[in-house]
Amino acid sequence: MANMHSHLREGDVVESLIDLAIEGGADCLLPMPNTQAGLCTAEQVLSYMQSVRVILQSNDAHLVPTVMINEQTTIEMIDECVNSWIVDGKIYPLDRTTKSHSGVRDYSRLLPIIKHCGQRDMKVHVHPEHPWMTYGNRDAEFAFLPIVDMFLRDTKAVIIWEHGTDARCIPFWKEMAAGGRFYVTLTAHHMVADEDSTFGDVRAICKPPIKTRRDRLDLVRLVEEDHPWVMAGLDDAPHDRSTKHVSQDNCACGAYTSPFGLQLYAHALDDLLTKCSAGRGRVIFENFISRNARMLHDLPPASRQMRLVRSPFEIPASYSIGSWTVEPFWAKKVINWTLKTD
Repeated sequence: MANMHSHLREGDVVESLIDLAIEGGADCLLPMPNTQAGLCTAEQVLSYMQSVRVILQSNDAHLVPTVMINEQTTIEMIDECVNSWIVDGKIYPLDRTTKSHSGVRDYSRLLPIIKHCGQRDMKVHVHPEHPWMTYGNRDAEFAFLPIVDMFLRDTKAVIIWEHGTDARCIPFWKEMAAGGRFYVTLTAHHMVADEDSTFGDVRAICKPPIKTRRDRLDLVRLVEEDHPWVMAGLDDAPHDRSTKHVSQDNCACGAYTSPFGLQLYAHALDDLLTKCSAGRGRVIFENFISRNARMLHDLPPASRQMRLVRSPFEIPASYSIGSWTVEPFWAKKVINWTLKTD
């Protein structure tokens, strides 16, 4: 799996998070830049990547460095990144998600920067929730469509809409993808669950939020259509149990799925893998979880083969990750697929 939306965090949890991501079937990871301070410059990204690569020395994995783009980003800062082989940038909406205090409120101010990204071949990833807080969580993603449309019309940049959740957006995604510069990542947890089935489960609280059964089914159907612009991105955001199960304030946003993410995608796409004829389902599945991202990001071929077996797997109740105890999405729930290494 090429996981193009991964959270590796900072401190003593990084090594365990990398190990679990690799055990879960990934060999390519795109770490998010919303660290505590934010990776907003080439120097900050390179320093973070160096610390992660030291840990990765004993593991076979490829990392895609990513810088945070916001209203303080300059053309010179983009040039420094590209000159340092950092060719992916991520935009967060101000205060809409975890550690988005360095996020964007006025997206029109970014147009000169996004234009320059297009000229320098830097891909632009967006967390697609409108920063105007008058929009509720349910509608913030749908309200973001005009912003991406503006980026596509007024620049030549490649735009990646991360963790798509709202099925109302699908016709617009298809229209935007026709131009060849628009891509979407989908998470496993948004493809297996709906807001009714996860109501009250703090481990399923994430941004953008899990939506309706119709949304879930339409996302699955989108993958089954085998579009080259649709790809996996787990958004596997771990948080210590103390920040998810809180007695005051709000719990942290994030559904942790990395150790079983490939299996969870298989569970979501069970019909595709079991009912599609002549191996076509397997080809579509592999395109979605691996090949499409490798093509877009010019990544190396898969370094190893994983074997998915259709047999019950119980998601652990928790994982010990450095000093954290992380309770994953769907803890103790049994899914249909088990992962084995050939």
